Amino acid sequence: MDQFSSCPICNSSSISSFIRTMAQMHPDNEMFNFDQCKECQLVFLNPRVPLNQLKKYYTSHYLPYRGAKAWGKFEEMVENSQQKLDLKRLKRVKQTHQINSDSLLLDIGCGKPSFLKVCSEQLNCSTLGIDFSDEGWKEEEAHFSGIDLRVAEVKDLINIHPDVITMWHYLEHDYSPFENLSYLKSIAKPSTKLIIEIPNFDSSSRKKYGENWAGWHTPRHLSLFSPKNVTLLLQKSGWKVSELDTYGTMDPYLLQWMSRMEQKGIEWNKNMEDEFWKFVFGMILFAPKKWIKKRSSLGIMTVVATPQ
Repeated sequence: MDQFSSCPICNSSSISSFIRTMAQMHPDNEMFNFDQCKECQLVFLNPRVPLNQLKKYYTSHYLPYRGAKAWGKFEEMVENSQQKLDLKRLKRVKQTHQINSDSLLLDIGCGKPSFLKVCSEQLNCSTLGIDFSDEGWKEEEAHFSGIDLRVAEVKDLINIHPDVITMWHYLEHDYSPFENLSYLKSIAKPSTKLIIEIPNFDSSSRKKYGENWAGWHTPRHLSLFSPKNVTLLLQKSGWKVSELDTYGTMDPYLLQWMSRMEQKGIEWNKNMEDEFWKFVFGMILFAPKKWIKKRSSLGIMTVVATPQ
């Protein structure tokens, strides 16, 4: 296990244990510790799983890798919800930067690159996605033809100058966020826009669900950010925050539902068909809460930054 003796963002040695949580979406009852920095309030996994051992936590229990197929006969309906999410992310990109045929959009931690496919088709721009594994596209290479997809790390990106860089729920997984954000600044244009969507530690769902909050995503999430410390991290790595919203493209109900399932002790590798209508009913009941998301974060935040 890799252990920190000081905060990975502000380097303060004033750190102490904040909470212990069980591995989530995983069959073992292994416990992990999260520390909190007294200076910048960053909450981070400490010690953390060595990167070369992390794959054992991406098993058949890991719902995002199972995707829509996990929902059995409701697969098509779940697939449609992913398409809607991709379109919301496309809209966010269009609101943030003027895109044309000469533009390059880089998605870090692209997973299944359906978002990049939508961007390629509707924005007519160049698209590049990287991830630590090709699990998201290796069975569908023809479907994602025309998109530059690479098994790579940020430091492997050379001779490119992206116009937009997106990180949809990637930064909380990053083993070297300062180094990677600094490197991305070095290859960015002065006009480049960086869009980051992450869980918000300062949210009502974290306070409500405690150790069962799905935002821990133990042990895959290494850093749990709040508006103050993500701004500090970006400033230190050469970026200036131009916008910070206490909501994102991801439906905060999903975070609440996963938290409730953790509380319930669900078997994450099961066929999810029998959970579908309960999931939908819960979503309907949750909908009125979304009216307050701009005033009180329900679990997600979005940061837009430009090079300093």
